[in-house]
Amino acid sequence: ISLLFTMANEKKYKYALAAGDEERGVDNRTSSGPGQSDDSQERGQYFVFFCVLLAIVYVLSRTGQPASCPEGILSDGNFDIGAYRQAALAATPPNIIECAEASEGSSQEACHLPNEKRFKALGQKGVTLWMTGYSGSGKSTIARALEEKLVQEYGLHVQNLDGDNVRTGLNRDLGFSPADRAESVRRVGEMACLFNAGGVITLVTLVSPYQADRDEARKRHEEQGLLFLEVFMDVPIDVVQERDPKGLYAKVATGEIKSFTGMSADAPYEPPPN
Repeated sequence: ISLLFTMANEKKYKYALAAGDEERGVDNRTSSGPGQSDDSQERGQYFVFFCVLLAIVYVLSRTGQPASCPEGILSDGNFDIGAYRQAALAATPPNIIECAEASEGSSQEACHLPNEKRFKALGQKGVTLWMTGYSGSGKSTIARALEEKLVQEYGLHVQNLDGDNVRTGLNRDLGFSPADRAESVRRVGEMACLFNAGGVITLVTLVSPYQADRDEARKRHEEQGLLFLEVFMDVPIDVVQERDPKGLYAKVATGEIKSFTGMSADAPYEPPPN
């Protein structure tokens, strides 16, 4: 709009110059074609300008009330990213249709190769082994050994989704707050479903400290008829502190790391109930 008004002011300035030239007896008109003058060109440009301006006013008038944050997004003036994510997920309409054989809001299995045929062709079935436990409990070590065994000795298709690895890409934008941890588990859970449905033995090695987040990952698998096994690395906190393979617990002890799972009140670990 500012640009349009600037153009209009420039046109007014040109008209003022033209009027001054006329007073001095100077004829600045040039022919732009048969029966066409600068005055008609100027009027045409003004007409376009006002048409655009009216269109902008009309569009703005149709937008209604200004957008506002959903309830609970702003807490004491601070933006709650966790509440925002939950609201966005809850508002997502189930209108995704992958192919003509599927319908809105229902299963999209008709668009995919049936699992039975896929698993038979691959000679293996998909499964998700979700390993949870304190940092240093051996999740990644055992997963790597299992992956090597299954791939090299049995020729099976295996994919390890490790917490540290996914934070270099998929979860690079996430921190370690409860909301970010929940989103990390959600993303990895969705990715595990994709690998699992593709017939891949999927090893997830994630601290995933909150039971509700792990239950949601399990639910997403069950909704798609995918096998999900939760593996609890039941290693006491004093043992993982002694191991400290990455030196993280030492940093907690010196205060370099303020919040760490199992070591501070704001970062508890919730073990599986069974």
